[in-house]
Amino acid sequence: MTRTRIPVLPKKTILIATANPAIAAYFSRVRKDCRYTSMTVQCLPADTIDALIKATSRARIAGKFASAWAVFGLNDFDLKPADIPAAQDLASTRKVRLAWTSPNLSLWLFLHLKPLNIYIDKAEPLDQALAKVFPSYQPTAQYMSNEGQDIHLKLFSSFSKAIVNAASYNRIAERTTGVAATTFPLLYEDIKDLCGDADLSHNQKIMTKV
Repeated sequence: MTRTRIPVLPKKTILIATANPAIAAYFSRVRKDCRYTSMTVQCLPADTIDALIKATSRARIAGKFASAWAVFGLNDFDLKPADIPAAQDLASTRKVRLAWTSPNLSLWLFLHLKPLNIYIDKAEPLDQALAKVFPSYQPTAQYMSNEGQDIHLKLFSSFSKAIVNAASYNRIAERTTGVAATTFPLLYEDIKDLCGDADLSHNQKIMTKV
């Protein structure tokens, strides 16, 4: 009897591209912690948001990624919220999606802890607040790769809270600047669609110590 071969559909993959080594280190931990095998994280050289978008587009084509995100903090390129629409227009033409956090990665991490009821455009208050919870915290690649390598796991149980807090804070930011403060929730939606649910079974010992 002839066997019928069941076609295997190619796995859809997602690219997380950034010019910020701290963001690259953080999402590399997300990939490892959650066993997101369909995710690739790349730190690309870029000194402007336009350069990051173009580099992400080239990487998307070279790697044949189903989805490609340019991920950044506004502080990475000295951007203001008013600069985002033009960046979105360029990204759309290059088939790249944008995930930003304003002013830096610390906003996204802080939203796991508590809501923000006033608009903040400086990183220092967020950095200092996180340092009270995570001693020696700094939004740097060195921290994320060493003392802070478990920060994603330690905050994971508060992920739903971060999503709710981000939605509320985005409304405040949009009233103030016309632009959302972070689109990381949209990025995570895409990650879940392409990578599935997080598998943290191998990290239970670490998580129970938090």
